[in-house]
Amino acid sequence: MEKLVLRNVYKFYELGSVEAVKDLNLTCKEGELLALLGPSGCGKSSTLRMIAGLEEITKGEIYLDGKIINWLPPRERNIALAFETYALYPHLTLFENIAFPLRIRGVKEDEIKREVMRVAEMLDLSSVLDKLPSEVSGGHQQRTSLARALIRPASLYLLDEPLSHLDAQQRTELRVQIKRIQKTQNLTMIFVTHDQLEALALADRIAIMNLGVLQQVGTPEEVYEYPENLFVADFVGEPPMNFIKVILIRENGNYWAKFYNQRIKIPESYKKSLEELYKGEETEVIMGIRPIYVNICEPERNNAISGKVYVFENIGDSNILTVEIGETLIRVELNPGYSFKIGENVNITFNPEKILLFDPKTEKRIKPQI
Repeated sequence: MEKLVLRNVYKFYELGSVEAVKDLNLTCKEGELLALLGPSGCGKSSTLRMIAGLEEITKGEIYLDGKIINWLPPRERNIALAFETYALYPHLTLFENIAFPLRIRGVKEDEIKREVMRVAEMLDLSSVLDKLPSEVSGGHQQRTSLARALIRPASLYLLDEPLSHLDAQQRTELRVQIKRIQKTQNLTMIFVTHDQLEALALADRIAIMNLGVLQQVGTPEEVYEYPENLFVADFVGEPPMNFIKVILIRENGNYWAKFYNQRIKIPESYKKSLEELYKGEETEVIMGIRPIYVNICEPERNNAISGKVYVFENIGDSNILTVEIGETLIRVELNPGYSFKIGENVNITFNPEKILLFDPKTEKRIKPQI
């Protein structure tokens, strides 16, 4: 069931000169955690604020539980919001900050105490409830902001960059807690982030935005393995995808990708799509492949590509080798145990089933036709 529906939503600022959100169509299903992902200024926070009622919609419609909410004030939308900046009351203890949404609704004191202790235990806040925000760490403040959003029943929970001010360990810990709470309580959540690792780890589906335009919506696997365009392919994944400008060559009905003095056979599944695009030996496409699908190999291996080590990075649980082939740099993600010196000769091969092709004019992915 669709809990939230956005239809043709626009948001303009400064008398229409700034288009923050353009013709956005998006749904969030009941019990789903949907991540809004994109760089700063892409429109994700404006979208969240329109859903919450903190920003007016320029055009379009927003439905919650089947009812249009465009003109409802925030207090009548039954939406809980956790802010990026915590927005805690500095003169109230953490207990009172968390309890605030229940107090303004006239909930009885016994129930308030029970609910505060329940949510505080879930977020590991029980030992600091009597302290003021200024007396605790940023991590505790962020948990308190989240607890205040989660303490009351709501149709929808909106989390605006809730992990952005935390260190790496705190982000990991709170990320686990958010996902566990969302799944065990069957909550419907929208999570705004610019961190693609957070989105991949947390979300059931990811909506990727850029310059106010929705680029792709899909599961973490779909946006990672099958990005719709160059922006999504580049933005999602760490280390980033390799992009190589290649010239198409057709021989005996097969297609090859040529770059520098190397040739790579393109999988048969692309044949029909490339026939529509091929304009002779000047046809250029962009080949993409993730570093995890590039392997070290012996020089006699079929489709082996020779190059030199540009740099080698040992980052603990994996190694990143960057290979220089002509003017092209290709990243290779390796398991621990490897060691290379700059300038060393090396041979690599691509997993042919993981090669992606993009049209350089439209920047859209060229999809195989089976």
